[in-house]
Amino acid sequence: MLSDENRTRALLTTLLFALPTAALAGQGGPDSYGYTWIDSDDPAGPVWDYEFASTLVDTLGDDDQFDITLPFAFTFYAIPYTTVSVNSNGGLVLPGGGSLGYTNSCGPGVSFDLVAPFWDDLNPSDADSVGIYHGVMGSAPNRRYIIEWWSIDNYADTGNVSFEIKLFEADDSIEFHYYDVDLGSGSYSYGASATVALAAGSFAQLQYSCNSAVLDDSLAIRWEPPGSTGCTDVDADGSCASADCNDNDATVYPGAPELCNGQDDDCDGLADEGFDADGDLWTTCAGDCDDANATLNPGATEVCDGDDEDCDGSVDEGFDADGDLWTTCAGDCDDANATLNPGATEVCDGDDEDCDGSVDEGFDADGDGFTSCGGDCNDASASVGPNVSESCNGVDDDCDGSVDEGYDLDGDGATTCGGDCNDNDASANPTATEVCDGDDEDCDGTVDEGFDLDADGWTTCAGDCNDADPGTYPGAFEIAGDGIDQDCDGADLPGGDDDDSVGDDDDSVGDDDDSVGDDDDTVGDDDD
Repeated sequence: MLSDENRTRALLTTLLFALPTAALAGQGGPDSYGYTWIDSDDPAGPVWDYEFASTLVDTLGDDDQFDITLPFAFTFYAIPYTTVSVNSNGGLVLPGGGSLGYTNSCGPGVSFDLVAPFWDDLNPSDADSVGIYHGVMGSAPNRRYIIEWWSIDNYADTGNVSFEIKLFEADDSIEFHYYDVDLGSGSYSYGASATVALAAGSFAQLQYSCNSAVLDDSLAIRWEPPGSTGCTDVDADGSCASADCNDNDATVYPGAPELCNGQDDDCDGLADEGFDADGDLWTTCAGDCDDANATLNPGATEVCDGDDEDCDGSVDEGFDADGDLWTTCAGDCDDANATLNPGATEVCDGDDEDCDGSVDEGFDADGDGFTSCGGDCNDASASVGPNVSESCNGVDDDCDGSVDEGYDLDGDGATTCGGDCNDNDASANPTATEVCDGDDEDCDGTVDEGFDLDADGWTTCAGDCNDADPGTYPGAFEIAGDGIDQDCDGADLPGGDDDDSVGDDDDSVGDDDDSVGDDDDTVGDDDD
């Protein structure tokens, strides 16, 4: 028995070991209304295509049934139905009829419309049973409705059976598909105790088999309503038109290998199944550029991360606002400025052109932390820069445009390091004009230069009363009576006819001098 968990694997692995059976091969009918059947052992018959329904129906007890609303109106023996009753004993009873008993009937004998793929004494409430499923496949107007008895135990408890009914919207045809009809007993296996038939009450009945082991695993039986010409196969792909979802394409038919081409090759109602590895509902043939990554597909929204989310061949489009071909996630540090990006060349302007996190790298030659565009007025000297303290050295150390500011106390424009010999006197500086005042105005180390014309060592401001006569200066020898003030004391010594010459000049009143014979030192004779 196959568990419910193994249903999705069932078509991929053969788990059943069937005994040889005397299967029918061919066609049957018509009945009194015109229905016919043809099985998959006939070359023109249907292709066995067991499909798993998706929905588990209400739990059924033994000899029980319940109603299901069909997804489309289905005509059976000229009567359209929208509801069917699913019976636990392996058949459908059309509403208004009776109920399938646990004892099957061969030949006419039921008084209601019946679709019986395996009418036998089955017990879906048994612990060994899995359940009855239903669901719709395909799209209008070519839908098919499936009712599936999956792994249902027979009442004799010898084994389980799996089969299904397909109702086709397009032409009101019916198919039975058998997956496992080995019940582990020759009395029950392969239909040995079951009825396979259609019936319209006492009006008509078409039987495939009754209490005969002619069924087989992988068998399909197709029931055609009156007016059908049997199996129409326009594209000669071995699938009848009523089951073939594209009977004009020989590569499309139930059971065909599914290809990644945007169409339903195997007629299971799905396109390109098995070609969406990442489960994002996009296949590679539908434009998925990375089927191993569910975040990348044509329906995804592009984000800035270096990937092509929307599979349009462009990466991070819409995330380069300044058009410099660099996005913020690719390292653009300012997406509003096209001159700033990781591919730009750094220039000295206070910006990080190459977006490496450093500003103006390569433009600080002296390594003092300041560039020329950052205020360094001498990038060849680390002792000169905007953060350096100004010194009195004739250099603009702090790059403020001023030299030696703070070192000109008297405001005369000259600093001590610039030659100002007296920074407390604005009149004394290297550019001042020397005046005769006993000070060094021009700071050349010489006082009152240019004011001693006679080179006698005395200037007029120092008391030289005649700077044109080197013999006239304070302290010079005074010559009396010559009318000249040699010592610059403001007066000449008085004189007369007494002088210091021989025989004529003396220093006393009278006529006495120091000359020989005339001048002596005795009292009464005037001498010196």
